[in-house]
Amino acid sequence: MSLIAIIGLAAIFYFATMSMLVFHIQLPLTANSNISDRTPTVNIVLYEGENSANQYGFGYSPNTLTSPGPTLRFTTSDVVNITVINVGKTPHAFAVTSAPRTGATVLFNAEIGSSSKPLQPEQEGSVVFNPNLTGSTFSYICPISGHAEAGMYGSIIISTISGTGMGM
Repeated sequence: MSLIAIIGLAAIFYFATMSMLVFHIQLPLTANSNISDRTPTVNIVLYEGENSANQYGFGYSPNTLTSPGPTLRFTTSDVVNITVINVGKTPHAFAVTSAPRTGATVLFNAEIGSSSKPLQPEQEGSVVFNPNLTGSTFSYICPISGHAEAGMYGSIIISTISGTGMGM
């Protein structure tokens, strides 16, 4: 590479980094679950945040946050696109897990943000995944320490019966 190209790339990196630090600019957080070439068959928007001083929740609108959040129903043939919007005052994240607790195993590569890189207030992110396991009830949680235990979780039921993946 020529010296001019290296200096140009360094300048771009410097200004992008400074913009993020000074103006708190963050790109939307999107997970890749290796099914990006498939069109989603189920689209869900979930809101997450605080519904009281000591309790957190999820809901289908900013005014309907509940603990636990709404039960999501899918089939193994669904391709699910979930968009999560943080309407709270603190950072949150989203993950489909094996249990409704912090530290549970993330399933289907379905997570938006993380405990170390959460969605900030008013930020949103999306994930596309295929819920291809059955036989149990799964969970979705905020994986930030203590949030699931404070009510930030919900159930996911996955069936093999086609045509029931309404997401609600």
